[in-house]
Amino acid sequence: MGLEAFCGKYAEELQKHYSDVNEQMVLATAEGYLRHLMEAEVEDAAEILNSYAYHRITVDKSGSPRKIKGYFSSALAGVKAPEINAEADAKSFKPFIFMYRSKPELAAPAGWDWSKIEDGEWLTEFPELEVSVFDGL
Repeated sequence: MGLEAFCGKYAEELQKHYSDVNEQMVLATAEGYLRHLMEAEVEDAAEILNSYAYHRITVDKSGSPRKIKGYFSSALAGVKAPEINAEADAKSFKPFIFMYRSKPELAAPAGWDWSKIEDGEWLTEFPELEVSVFDGL
């Protein structure tokens, strides 16, 4: 299956929670990640992507552990105006690739996967979505 099928399915699921997400945004972000992985000539792309996801989900910008659920809000609730676009997100991935190579502590802990996200609600099942060829149409 092509990248479009996966992006179509993920965009469909994301739209249930974030109205401003669309298939083109997801596709542009995925293509940006893949482009940076190819430019860096990585051999462990799955490991790098998993570690990047781990850090984006579990660590905030200051380096402190991220709490998804607070007393009155959830980090999964989204914001009124989008904080990031596909191009900016893909650009933020590039430095992570190079930092990952020089800082072993950036690797996701052994055995970590999305199902271990505390208070992750629907996000924990996101990587396990069933994708078919028709999702990209």
